[in-house]
Amino acid sequence: MASTSNAVASTSSSKTTDSEPTVSTSNAQPPASESVDISDIDKILAAEASTLQREEECNRVLGAFKLNPYDILGVELDADENEIHKAYRKKSLLIHPDRFHHPRGPEAFDLLKKAETDLLNEEKRKLLDKTIADARMLVLRSLGVPSDAPDTHDKIRFLRPPLRERVKAKAKEIMIDEELRRRRTVKMTMIAEGAEAQRAEKEQTERKRKTEEKAKWEDSREARVTDWRSFQKGGKKAKRPKVLG
Repeated sequence: MASTSNAVASTSSSKTTDSEPTVSTSNAQPPASESVDISDIDKILAAEASTLQREEECNRVLGAFKLNPYDILGVELDADENEIHKAYRKKSLLIHPDRFHHPRGPEAFDLLKKAETDLLNEEKRKLLDKTIADARMLVLRSLGVPSDAPDTHDKIRFLRPPLRERVKAKAKEIMIDEELRRRRTVKMTMIAEGAEAQRAEKEQTERKRKTEEKAKWEDSREARVTDWRSFQKGGKKAKRPKVLG
């Protein structure tokens, strides 16, 4: 009887176990080590993206037209002082030599700073804007369009390449011509100044020589006077009387 009871209990226990629901592990959290690895990968990818962005900005500045601060700073022609400051701060933080090591990083940073300084200088920006305005006028004249025509003009709207690119190219030509003219003027000035300096140096050398000769002449005066006195006293021989006959 006891044996039959134990068998029933065993059978009941077996059925109970088989009927219990199975817990799914598909939504279980990964081990802590996997979570750390994923976080590290994200950091590496973020660092690589940041480095790539810094390098692209550095190369952009170095590749920009050096005589056009608008190109270097990457701002529009109508940018106000606040926009210029913001653009400089954003880009300088990317390529600052203390934050990003690049063979020409310091050069790019200096170009960026000079561009900001030039655009914030009222006189320099006025001259720059005049050059760009002249370039636009020349481009429009070549197209047979009035110089005061707006960008919405029928002959302007559908230009290929667009007016902006044409004006930029023409402004570059003008700036290069002006820079070459400026350098020639500086060179000629230096040559003239060099010739003038040589002339002044030659005159100074001649004056010095004459001064030294005069000083030597004065120093030897006493000796000349003594020699002359000696000559006067005994230098002349007495004349012998002529014998007649």
